[in-house]
Amino acid sequence: MPLKRVSISLAMSGIEIFLIISIFMIASVIQGSIGFGANLFAVPLLALINPELIPIPILVVNPIMNLMLAWRERGNVDRPAVISALVGRVPGVVLGVLALSLISSDHLGLLFGILILLAIGLQLSGLTLSRTRPIVALAGGVSGFMATTVGIGGPPIALALKDLPGPSFRATMSPYFVIGSSLSILGLILGGQFEISDIWNSLLLLPAAIAGILISGPLRSRVDSVRIVYFIYFLSSAGAIALLLRSLF
Repeated sequence: MPLKRVSISLAMSGIEIFLIISIFMIASVIQGSIGFGANLFAVPLLALINPELIPIPILVVNPIMNLMLAWRERGNVDRPAVISALVGRVPGVVLGVLALSLISSDHLGLLFGILILLAIGLQLSGLTLSRTRPIVALAGGVSGFMATTVGIGGPPIALALKDLPGPSFRATMSPYFVIGSSLSILGLILGGQFEISDIWNSLLLLPAAIAGILISGPLRSRVDSVRIVYFIYFLSSAGAIALLLRSLF
């Protein structure tokens, strides 16, 4: 059965709303604890429940969530890396908007599944990239395309910046996500992809995001990031495969 967009969040059942809020709160705890991974965890699961949550509602909530993280981790930002990544993100956003305008709703599941598996592949690739401006800009471009189409922009940037110390990594990722998500939202609005239902769905996710970030504060130094990351990969892969199968059959 093809993956189709649902009407608005108000039409969802109480169980679906509970699952959505729970999933995104856990995703926000992950983001606040290790610096990325919220959307990689949440997108495939939310897309199975209600594909209308992808990508705009998640992108709308991202700047608010990451503003909280940027304030908490302030003082450790690698500013040249943020600038280079944002310069590269702009053409990626343009290509992402173009891709969404050309792909029918019946094929969104295929796009979601393929790009989610690509994101996981990037994280598991073991690639070591030099943190040069061209490399970070290229990562920003790939990130912009993936974020604008499926709401997952973290893996390319995380790969390019993974040699940064933990506090600097989290501090650098947060302002990039704040500005980068805003650029993606602007591109989607200008591209005619924004709908009224996106506002309602964003409001549904917002309390979960705030709660998750607040919970993550005391957990930063206690979590086993390696185990969490592989847990994310497992669930994301399962969700992506389920999306692909549902779209094909």
